[in-house]
Amino acid sequence: MPTAAAIFQFGNTFVLIGWILLVFVPYWKNTQPIIMSGVIIVLSIIYAYMILKGIGNFDPDSFSTLANVKALFQNDDSVAAGWLHYLAFDLFVGAYIMREAKALNISRILATVCLPFTFMFGPMGYLLFFLIKTFKTKSVL
Repeated sequence: MPTAAAIFQFGNTFVLIGWILLVFVPYWKNTQPIIMSGVIIVLSIIYAYMILKGIGNFDPDSFSTLANVKALFQNDDSVAAGWLHYLAFDLFVGAYIMREAKALNISRILATVCLPFTFMFGPMGYLLFFLIKTFKTKSVL
């Protein structure tokens, strides 16, 4: 059984496959399938494993206060699972950004500028893309 530290390290390395594809070959026909049906699914399976192995200790009240959420992340398994959650969803948003940029004919360079922010700061990268998209298309939809 892999340790939380090993799972954390694997996730950090494995997710780079998706980010490298988004940066260097975002419009290659296999980029989106590799990311959406490959990298994110693998991260999701490992995440599900991490959650399900500790589900016996789950308390729905764990998310009701900041103190309870902080207590939830006091063990390595929870932190590793939470990190996989971030990795999968940030990559999902990065893939969305590149799909949307292509569909709206937004410069690949402008869209790619959003990716490091999405990779490192999640919602900030999406916000940057949203602003670019709004400015370029003159629409918030």
